[in-house]
Amino acid sequence: MDKSITAGISGFLIAIVIYFLSPVELYFIPYFLAAILAIYFFKLETLKDGLVAAFMTYIFADGILSTLYLATLYFPNTPYPSFNVDAWTMVYPIVSAVTALIAGYIGVLFVKATKPSRELPPIPQSQVPPPA
Repeated sequence: MDKSITAGISGFLIAIVIYFLSPVELYFIPYFLAAILAIYFFKLETLKDGLVAAFMTYIFADGILSTLYLATLYFPNTPYPSFNVDAWTMVYPIVSAVTALIAGYIGVLFVKATKPSRELPPIPQSQVPPPA
């Protein structure tokens, strides 16, 4: 479980980097990619650990980025822009949660798909030459 928490925090950091380096608004795609990368880098093999890492990545990244956005409005004393409720505003939380599930599942599948390199079988003791 500690490994999945570390992966979630690392995924959050990766998501923040992707978000700030992208020139356009990518919505949930930085979180999605960061969650998959974090699960793959930390080799989380169980679905439970993958989902914990993915949801931590999504929740932390979304919370921190929203707080940073509001802080950029607060410090210069800028009024909050008018908030228009549209279809995307209603669907975004659901899409975000579903893509977190998918990211956790895909990340675990990637880890399971990578196979260790093939090792040569051990040499039987009868064929080992005596030490010189």
